Amino acid sequence: MYGATMKSIRKQKGLTQKEVYSGVVSKSFYSDFEADKYSVTVDKFQGLLQNLNISFEEFLYFHNQMDLSDTQKLEKEIDAYYKQGKFEELFSIYQEFYTSSIREVRHLASKAYLLVLITNSNFYNFSRDPLNEIISNLEITKSWTLNEIKLAKLVLLSIPEKKMEESFKIYKKISEELSKYMNFSDLVYQKELADLYFNRIQSLLVLNNISEAEKVFQDYSNLMNGIDDLNLFIQFHFIEILLGLYLDYYVSKEEIDSFLQRIDNVPVSECHFYKIIFQIHNEKAKNYFLRYQK
Repeated sequence: MYGATMKSIRKQKGLTQKEVYSGVVSKSFYSDFEADKYSVTVDKFQGLLQNLNISFEEFLYFHNQMDLSDTQKLEKEIDAYYKQGKFEELFSIYQEFYTSSIREVRHLASKAYLLVLITNSNFYNFSRDPLNEIISNLEITKSWTLNEIKLAKLVLLSIPEKKMEESFKIYKKISEELSKYMNFSDLVYQKELADLYFNRIQSLLVLNNISEAEKVFQDYSNLMNGIDDLNLFIQFHFIEILLGLYLDYYVSKEEIDSFLQRIDNVPVSECHFYKIIFQIHNEKAKNYFLRYQK
């Protein structure tokens, strides 16, 4: 979804397409990229930015100022439906767009499907079959962009308990692909890695693999040292309490109730997801604690 932004900046700078894509990608690929038909890998994107003579932070600033593209509008629509618990609408988006010719739109359609699967797998018109197709498409994609990484993190939350090995395989693949961003942008790398730990811990808790969840939490804690970001801090604190539910349910239940009340007044858009995640884990954590920890 960065193609339209790059096109706008290129024209403002008075540059030709050739001046931007030379030495990085082909003419036809770049033309399709500007039309938001394809994504590019991080190394090629960095090359395009160098030819454009702009930093990633500057690029993001211009990107966020532009009018929303159709794909961005669709993503906001998906997030709004998820927040409102409108699963029929989410599933309708999947059915309408999963065969789109535009790669990013297909990713968003898959996202809509996975959000229903994660939150309400008993939805009346639902099947897990598309999950296998999404996983298969990720496996045959040789080099992932952030779109594949974000999609795979949702897949991580969708793997059933009987497929623990597959869950670990996807987690490892995400980690490998994400490592490419270490020298590209600290902000992007830290946020995406924090999200990966956040989702991995959730999936391990669902699998009742509490010891492994604690190990990942330690890595998460190490990452958070020195990071000054409100959204990441709230996310980290929430997963800390969520893990605590499985270790000492009644103490952590009071903490998470207080936490959810406090974030109602925090102007961070992601906060509404925490209530949904808590509802998914509440009874499971209580049953685990009563059976194994009490």
